[in-house]
This record gives sequence, C-alpha cells and structure tokens, in this order.
Amino acid sequence: FSKRRAVKAYGLEESRIHVFPLKPAISTHRIEKNKTVIQKYGIDFPYIFYPSQFWPHKNHIYLLKGIKKLEEKYNIKIGLVFAGSDKGNLQYIRDYTRKLGLEGRTRFLGFVENDEIPLLYSESISLVMPTYFGPTNIPPLEAFQIGVPVLYSDKDGLKEQVGNAALLMDLKRPETMADHLKNLVEDSSLREYLITEGKEQLKVIDNIDSIKVLESILED
Repeated sequence: FSKRRAVKAYGLEESRIHVFPLKPAISTHRIEKNKTVIQKYGIDFPYIFYPSQFWPHKNHIYLLKGIKKLEEKYNIKIGLVFAGSDKGNLQYIRDYTRKLGLEGRTRFLGFVENDEIPLLYSESISLVMPTYFGPTNIPPLEAFQIGVPVLYSDKDGLKEQVGNAALLMDLKRPETMADHLKNLVEDSSLREYLITEGKEQLKVIDNIDSIKVLESILED
C-alpha cells in the first residue's frame, strides 16, 4: 500500500506510516553470461520480460495487448517471457495469448531459480511491469541494478518509485506500451539514458538511512 491508500483504507494517521525503500535481490549483483539459460527455455526471439505471479492485478494481459499493438502499428515483432507461478489467472492468459496469435513468441517459464533470473533480465529488451499495485515492487529495482530499461505503470504510488528512470505506461491504453517499445528498439541513446537513470535512482534509495528512520519510529 502507498501511504495515501493506507490512510484511506484503515483510517491511520499518515505521520505513523513509514515506507521503507526496498533493495534489489542479491542475485542481481552478479550475472553469469551463460546463454544456456536462454536455450533451456527455447527463447529464440527478442523479448520483453515480466517476472510476476499470475494474479489478475499483475495485469499480464496488458503486455499481450501492447505487443499486438506494436505489431499492428509499427510492424515490429518481439516476444514475451513470463516468469512466475500460477495464482489462478494463468489459463486465462494462455487462452488470450492464443487468441491474439502470439503463442509462437511467448514463453511461460513458471517458477525460475534465482541464479537464472539475472540473465533473463540482461538479455531482454526491457522489463515491462504494468501492475496496479505498489510501491513495494522489486523488479524495477532489479532491472536498474542489472542495467535494463524499465516500462512501468503511470499511477500514483508507483511512478514515484522509479523517478525519471522508467517509461510510464497508461494502463488504459496499451498503445502507450507499444509506442515506448518502438522508441526503445529504434533509439539506442534512449536505452542508455534509462540505464544511467536507473543506476542514479538506486543511489537515491541507497542514501536513505533505513536504520535511522526505524530508530526514530521506535523512539516516537
């Protein structure tokens, strides 16, 4: 929950709600350049990556619509790689993938071991995360750590997490995802800019002294 939603939902005083910055997983600090992981999962196309459990609010369907828009609007064909366990919505996403004719360039990896995740990030065009909830989402921070561009939800409580380091998507308009991907594929300077900004955003997070914040809370 963001502070604003916690205040509204539970009637809490905002001064008593503290949001701690999360950190990327330790495994993202090291990348084994081993293409056998890509071969293992049969990924033989350029792709965007979304590691997330298959809950409806994680909005996997938005990626399918966005990729289809990218093909229809710009004649650019890239694929999707999903990593995450089924929480009740996987079959619906599989069915919709077939409906759009995207099954040939979509991979559902299920649960993926920690040591495989960094390479799946690093070989991708971008992390694309159209979730409805945050701001405690780890994947953008992992992408920043590895040096991968991020497309993220343009919603209050989420966009503050990424600052200037991500391209923001209108969750009502999948074509915004398509537009961003088109620019990202065609403009290498945009890619480098986002990677640099991602590293800077991690520095901002690292400079927040969580221990001192916690001490002040306990003292209060």
